[in-house]
Amino acid sequence: MLMIYRFITYVRKASLAIIIISSLLLAHIISFYWHTASSKADCVVVFGAAVWPGYYGPVASDALSDRTLAAASLYRQGLVGCIVLSGADSIYGAHEVDVMTDILLEQGVAADDLVLDREGVNTLSTIMHLDTDKSYILVSNDFHLARIGLLAKRAGLDEHGFTLHAADYSSGGRYAKEPYFVAREGVALVYYFFYTLF
Repeated sequence: MLMIYRFITYVRKASLAIIIISSLLLAHIISFYWHTASSKADCVVVFGAAVWPGYYGPVASDALSDRTLAAASLYRQGLVGCIVLSGADSIYGAHEVDVMTDILLEQGVAADDLVLDREGVNTLSTIMHLDTDKSYILVSNDFHLARIGLLAKRAGLDEHGFTLHAADYSSGGRYAKEPYFVAREGVALVYYFFYTLF
């Protein structure tokens, strides 16, 4: 009987600890939701996201479209002189970078102002491929910015300056899978905070 009581007490304490830690992580992630760039930088960086199959071929997912359109807006405002597109190959026969390029060309961005990083297979690799001698506006969805900010600081991007910018939901409303995305960010934040060394 005593062992059962101790086990129940342990489970309660562990559950409480998990709830507290999860709440703190969630609050930290949400605190980045309203970051917007208003000052100039050398380049804006668009972090890749999924490509979906479309009727006429692969198309940008809502997340990828929103991030790309946000970069185009910053470019048109004259806040940046170049756009870094970072992403990976998709299973649907189109590279994320190519899909983003098509969107930006349609938005009137000059091809010469695009920098293509085809090896940006994840957030960390995108950050590590950037020139630390330049300043950047780092664009992604709001739930992704906490992780980007952590990695950017650890990579030394703050020596020349970086700003986080949350993409607007141009595709219409929040994402159906957003609870999953936020949970994934929480796990990634813990991983990178404790295990990533530069």
